[in-house]
Order: sequence, then C-alpha cells, then structure tokens
Amino acid sequence: MAIIGNALRQAFMPKHEYESLREEDKIWTRLQKPTLIGSIGTICIAIFVCTIISLKIVFPEDALKRPFCDDWRLQPLPLNAKGGGTGDSDLFPGAFYLTDQETIDYYWMVVFIPSAVIFLASVAYLVAGITVAYSAPNRHGCLKVVENNYCASKRGGVRCLSILNAVFAVIFGLLALFLGSSLLTLGSNCSLPLFWCYEIAAWGLVVLYGGTAFFLRRRAAIILDEGEFGSRTLGLEMSEANPLEVTPDVERCVNEGFKAWMGSSLLSSDEEDETELSRSASYNTHRKMGSISEYESSSLRLLTEPEEFNYCDNYDVRLIKLPIAFLFIAQALPEIKPTIQSYSDDSLLASTMAANYDYDEAPATYDDANRQDLGYDPNFVPDSVKSFVVHLYRHIREKNVYEIHQMYEISFQTLSERLFKDTPWPSVDAVAHYVDNDQVFCLLYREMWFRHLYARLSPTLKQRIDSWDNYCSLFQVVLHRVVNMQLPNQWLWDMVDEFVYQFQSFCQYRAKMKNKTEQEIALLRQFDQAWNVYGVLNYLQAFVEKSNIIQILEQEKEGLEQFTATDGYDYSGGSNVLKVLGYFSMVGLLRVHCLLGDYQTGLKCLLPIDISQQGVYTIVIGSHITTIYHYGFANLMMRRYVEAIREFNKMLLYIYKTKQYHHKSPQYEQILKKNEQMYALLAICLSLCPQTKLVEETVNSQLREKYGEKMARMQRYDDEAFAIYDELFSYACPKFITPSAPSFEEPLVNYNQDAYRLQLKLFLYEVKQQQLLSGVRTFLKVYSTISLGKLANYMEVDEPTLRLTFLFIFFSCLFVFGYSFSAQLEGVINDMDRIRLE
Repeated sequence: MAIIGNALRQAFMPKHEYESLREEDKIWTRLQKPTLIGSIGTICIAIFVCTIISLKIVFPEDALKRPFCDDWRLQPLPLNAKGGGTGDSDLFPGAFYLTDQETIDYYWMVVFIPSAVIFLASVAYLVAGITVAYSAPNRHGCLKVVENNYCASKRGGVRCLSILNAVFAVIFGLLALFLGSSLLTLGSNCSLPLFWCYEIAAWGLVVLYGGTAFFLRRRAAIILDEGEFGSRTLGLEMSEANPLEVTPDVERCVNEGFKAWMGSSLLSSDEEDETELSRSASYNTHRKMGSISEYESSSLRLLTEPEEFNYCDNYDVRLIKLPIAFLFIAQALPEIKPTIQSYSDDSLLASTMAANYDYDEAPATYDDANRQDLGYDPNFVPDSVKSFVVHLYRHIREKNVYEIHQMYEISFQTLSERLFKDTPWPSVDAVAHYVDNDQVFCLLYREMWFRHLYARLSPTLKQRIDSWDNYCSLFQVVLHRVVNMQLPNQWLWDMVDEFVYQFQSFCQYRAKMKNKTEQEIALLRQFDQAWNVYGVLNYLQAFVEKSNIIQILEQEKEGLEQFTATDGYDYSGGSNVLKVLGYFSMVGLLRVHCLLGDYQTGLKCLLPIDISQQGVYTIVIGSHITTIYHYGFANLMMRRYVEAIREFNKMLLYIYKTKQYHHKSPQYEQILKKNEQMYALLAICLSLCPQTKLVEETVNSQLREKYGEKMARMQRYDDEAFAIYDELFSYACPKFITPSAPSFEEPLVNYNQDAYRLQLKLFLYEVKQQQLLSGVRTFLKVYSTISLGKLANYMEVDEPTLRLTFLFIFFSCLFVFGYSFSAQLEGVINDMDRIRLE
C-alpha cells in the first residue's frame, strides 16, 4: 500500500518536482524491474503454451481428431443451379485446397523447424541480453558470449549484444509476416489455429528481442565493462581489434580514424583556422612558457575564436559597496585575458588571475608522503576510469544530456566510492590522451577532480590555489569563447556551489594564521590574489551580465522566452552552459553576500528570480534549499520576520514531503543538515515575531517536537533565553568569512571567528531590544492612553530609558508592504503619530 500511495503522490506531483527526484527514488524505477520480469514471464508463458498447442496439433493422440481443428464456422448452403445435387460444393470453385495432413506437413517442415533452428541459435543472446540489462550498471559475466575480436571496445560488448538482439527481432518479425500469413492460404481446418499459435509465438519473440535490444541500448552508457577487452578504449564500437598489444602508433592511427569518423568536435563551433593559433600564441607572450605545446594545438581547434572582450574592462564591481572597490580591483586584477598554457607536471592550463603566478617552486599537487602511504599513483588509470572518461567525453560531444547526467550522478559517484574513497582520481595528464587532449573536457574533469578532493580529503594550500586557477581557466573559456555543449543543470549548479564553497573554505583556512608554517606563509604572500573576494564576485557578476539572464527572465514574463519551460536547455542546438551558469550565479551572489554580512545587496542580486513561483532553481534540490535558506536568513537579519517565516515554512514542508526520495543521494546528509538549520531559524523567527498562522500544521508539529521547550523559554528574555538564542543562531547561521588578507607584518593570530562574533553580537543586540519591547506591548494592550512617567514606573525603568525604547521602536519599524519584491527591499515607515511621548 505504501508503494501505491507513493505512486499516486508522484502521479499528481508537479513536473519540476518529479524531475528533480533521483531515478532510483522514482516509483517507476522501483517498479521497473518487477514489472519487466512479470511482462517477460507472461510473454514466455504465452510462447510456451502456443508452442505446445501447435505440437499437439502436429502430433495428435488421435490422427482423425486433431485439437482445435474442427471447423465451427457456418457453412454456406450448396446451391446447384443445374439441379441434381452434383454441383461443386466449394466456396470458391476451382480453388486449390490442402488436406489437414498436408497442412500439418507444411507447417512442420516449412514453418516450425526453420523458426526453431533460428530460435535455438539466438536464445543464448536473448538470455544474455536480459541478464545484462537486468544487472546494469554492474557488469555481468554473460557479456562473455559476445566478447570477441569484433566487440573489443569498452562498451562494445553491450552494444554488440544489443545489435544482435535487434537483428533477431527483425528476423522473427519477417517470419511472422510472411510464413504466418502463408498458413491462411492453405484453406484447411488446421490453418487457422496453427496461424494464431505461430503468430503469438513469433510476435512474442519479437517483443522479447526488441525490448532486450532497447534496454541494452539505454544501459550501455552506465555498464562499465571490466573484461578481457576492457582496456582497449579505441573509440570505435564494432572495430576489429588486434589480439596483440596495442602500440602507441596503432592507437594514434585509430584515434585519427575516430576523429575523421566523428567529425569536428561538438564541444564548440567548427570554425578552425590558423589565425586562432597565432592569436592564442600572442596571448602567452607575457608568460614564461611562450610556446604552444602539442596539447594546446589539439585543444584549440575545439573552440571558436575568442571574442574581443576584456573581463575587467567590461565587468565592474557595482555590487561591492566599498568606496575604493575600483582601486582594489585594479590592483587585484591587473590583466585578465583568455590565456592558454601548456600542460605542466602538476597543473592543467593554469590561466591565472595574476601574471606573477609561478608554480615552479610550489610543492607537488599531492604530497609525496600521502602518495606513498596510500599507494596513490596519479598516472595509473584503471580500466573503468578509462571507460568513464571516454564515454563521458563522447556524450558531451554528442550533447546527450541524459547520458551525461547518468554518468555524472551515478557512475562518477560509484567509481569514487569503489576506487577512490581515500585517494584522488587519476591526474588530468594521465587521462588527457584518451579524450584527444581536449581543453574544455580536461577543465571539466579537473573541476570534478578538485571537488572529489575537497569532499573526501583535506586539500593542501597548493591544491586550493590550483583549484582557483582551474576555475579561472574554465570560467574564462565559458565567458570569452563560444562553448557549444549542453550540460545537466545539476552539474552546472554544483559548479557554482562548489566555487562559492571553496572560496568560503579558503577564507576560513587563510584566517587561521597561528599555526601556519613558513612555507605556507610564503605561498600566501606569493599568491595573494588567489580566491580574492573581488575576483569571486566579479566572476559571478560576469556570468549574470554576459548571459543576459536578467533580460531573458524579463522577456519570459512577457511570453517572449521559454527559459523556465525548457528547464534552461536549448533545444535548437545551442548551448545552455552560459545561461544556466548566469542564472545560478545570482544564487551564488546571494550566498557570498550573506557570508560577508551584506544582506540587502544579496537580496538585490536575487531580485530577477521570482521565488514565489517555480523556476529553474527549484529543479535541482541543492539549489532550491540553498536559495531559500540564504533568502530566509537575510530576511531574518533585516528584521523581516514574516517573509522569513513564510519561505522557511514552504521549504520545510517541501523537504518533509520529498526527503524520502533523496535518501540515496550524495546530498542527503546536506539536505538533512539544512533542514535542521531552517527549523532552528524558524524557531528564532517565531519567538521574535509570533505568526503561527503562517506555519503549516505538519511543520508546526515538527517544530514543537524539536524546539517547543526552548521556544517557551525564549519568550522570557532572561539570561537563559539569550543563551538559547545564542545556541540556535550559532548552529543555524552560515559560516561567515573575513575576506581580507592577513597582515604579515603584525604578529600572526587567528581571526576566522571575527565575522561570526560580529554577526552574533548584532543579532543578540536585536534580541535584547525585544526584552523591553515585550513589556511595552503588554501595557499598550491594557491602556489606550498612558503617560510616559506612569508607564516607566510600571515597568520599573527610568523615563529616559523608556523614551529611548520608543525611539528605537520608531526607527526600527520598517514594515514590509506590497507584493513586489523591489518594494519589499525599500520598506515603508509605519505611522507612529498615534503614540505621543508625554
């Protein structure tokens, strides 16, 4: 009953919510295998029964009485125009009819035996195909039936098995059409039952073979073969492989053939000329490495000519509310242009934001001690990783968003858990030649490499700087060149989310100066522009402006665009990367400004997105939660408690209804953590502004269960209440950062908690004001008119203190009216004329 209830809930679930569910959390995914097994069993039983019936007709117990061969049709009355009863009694005079025995012989020799021979020859491929498709994404031993010299590529075994099943499905379909229909022309009593028996059996086999081929084709991308031929990732699916060792020359020839077969790269436009190379070479004249390597030559052809666009000249920092912002930008970002660097031993295309970035004297990307202890070899690439890289690269070239999403969400996580739980992935140098040294793909691979490193290991300072360089290179490619590819929204959101997270992590790491070694301090001095706050804000703002996402969302309101309806994808053959990155960058700007304590600017950055409506940000669960969490927290800190309560309530109700569908997601723990933090923030909001009518009963019951006792004590506004406010705020607030670099001339101290202490102090000061306001509210409910001295006497405070309290009420009453979000940001001063201070 629970499954039926979930199925009905998902059937009436909005499209964006259903599509945001992981595949394994969808009821259809859970019922898919049992349904398919039941269907296969039903078809097999029908085929078996029809075969038995036909054999009973061919070999009856009584030759004079064959089953199902009686003619129950109404016979026409014989009409003899000549009289005498000697006329021809056949329905069609002169027609040739076979006897029952002759029909049986024809069926046995011409129809049944050839069909049975073909079935016996192909049943092994059918059983193997069903078994492999059922066990996906795990590799099954049944693939060995097709692992030969003609199916030698990594996914070739699955693809070859799919093709064979499709061929046999076509064969049985043709047999059903021609041999089956020939039985109807024989005209005997056994023709019709034999026809139906053969047709049901033949078309049942067509369904089995065709369905197996279809599911094998769908599963081929996520089945990572590890068989004898697993290491031959030559790129051709059905090419004949040499059983001997593949030499580099042979592999190079096959790669060239693959390029010719696949055509020009689909990661970018096809405009290729020599001027691109010379222009790219000119970009590198200010670098120590002035020549373009073989890697650069092969990767530059995948990108169109760079636009005449200077990053810092076109994107200012209008959102940074500092008087000397432009001066700092000029110092921090002296020159940022599209730059291509060749591979070095430890970094990929390090296009940096400062010309003085030099890694010759920096430590290794993965320190030698850890490498030796964990047995990590960055140049060793397992066969499954080769397959993953080759097929992910192919799907990106083909713009196959579905397969990209499957490999990114499932295969990458599976391989990370199975092979790289405590070590990084292979280095980009080790896998680059499997993808033709494609620059864009290598940047994407390295972005995932660093994300895995941050999630499972503790990155070194050098690795943090390398990650910043990689983001700079990747973002400059997206901003300055026409990157012609489609990526899943989940990947693009993770890119922005990880970019902000690593910025936050670096600021926290840099602020802990007390235990830094001399080598780390030297690196911080040398790479002082790495993860610079202006650079981070500038990149996010650049995505917003370059993508024209604000104009696109405005045109969508007028019905001129279909950005939300298409989930941000471009179905006309273009790219969704820049537009969706620009969209998610607005959420990233909100998050960064909340970390900096500039809540009003953060809300202004989110202004183009109407959070009261469904949008692209709701498709990805991580984006949805991050947006509402920071939006609600910003409203809380700006004393707009009603708006914060309303949004926290909607988000908590959504998580309550859908969290069971994300229990297998890698983000499940983060979802639960944000869920608990939002309950704590909701408890704070309701304690400061009791608006229980805005909270759903389900959310309210959960809130009372978690914080009911604490909320009751928070109403007393004593020292114990302030301690609870401190506890909940410290638990639920973001990890505030101090973006400024340390002063190396002064004694080194830790200042990573300074921003948090400042925000906590401001919050508790606001809470403390509520202590006097609560007493004022009590007496104002009793008296319509009361003198200030009398009220001060009742409250046991002096009159000047009470007067200051009313002045605080006057200046802090910025209530929010209207439905427009822009009007909410401005605020309206409430009319205080009715309160006279006598």
